[in-house]
Amino acid sequence: MSVLATIFGGAATEGVKTAAITEGTRATVITPEIVYGNLESTMAMPNLEVSNLDKVEATKISAETVNVELVERYKTVDEALKGASEAEKAIYEEAGLEKTLVNEREVLARTDIDYEAKDKFGQTNLERMEQGLAPEIDGKKVELHHIGQEMDSPLAELTRPEHRGEGNYSILHDVDKESTINRNAFNAEKEAHWKARAEQIKTAGGTS
Repeated sequence: MSVLATIFGGAATEGVKTAAITEGTRATVITPEIVYGNLESTMAMPNLEVSNLDKVEATKISAETVNVELVERYKTVDEALKGASEAEKAIYEEAGLEKTLVNEREVLARTDIDYEAKDKFGQTNLERMEQGLAPEIDGKKVELHHIGQEMDSPLAELTRPEHRGEGNYSILHDVDKESTINRNAFNAEKEAHWKARAEQIKTAGGTS
């Protein structure tokens, strides 16, 4: 079943994968649970009409008017890397990432996550992922990076040093360009990503 089929009851609009919510004009929003997790106070948003409210938890977005930009198709990893520098490609290669599919979207996933390792609260990485939280490596959360810095970009799972370490940040991010990443939508994307990854690990028998 596709991502949107979880909320449309199997009648998902073909090609539409997610919705990025930004400030703008008033609109009717149908939000898939797998994309928009942990939404708060949906009913308090006067200009939002959400179908299947029992399946939707809202994200911390403004109760003001909103504008919806639909991502009809995600770029593949190969498409995103066409414009990447050799230095950027080297970061992904040195991290040992592998191409896979998560929520119908290509990603570069880590192969070195210890799913049974526990955080300071006693939760295993798998338990964290089941809740939509990032797993940890050496006590630091794994971060998601948009390859190419667009909302339709594939994601790469990077450690904090790989993502923000000396020299790497400016390689992975165009500091002279204003970011087009919608943070509210991205927060929901991250939660959906880790939940889906947890299910993949369990299905593959990596851990229980």
